[in-house]
Amino acid sequence: MSPKRGDDVAPPAVDSAWRSRFATNEAAKGWGEPGAEAPGNARRCYEALRLDPLSRADPDRQHRLRGRLATGN
Repeated sequence: MSPKRGDDVAPPAVDSAWRSRFATNEAAKGWGEPGAEAPGNARRCYEALRLDPLSRADPDRQHRLRGRLATGN
């Protein structure tokens, strides 16, 4: 779907950053909730996952994905 007037602008792609995609419609619908309640924390989470999704620096906050989402191409 093409963006329309009033839609959020997606951040530009960075060569070294990973692209994030929603795996389910529920995830897409629920993503706005953390951003509305804690925008700073949601942004830090988004950036950490985009720039270094394999980081093990804070295992209590960042867990490996399971099942078919555990690998990518």
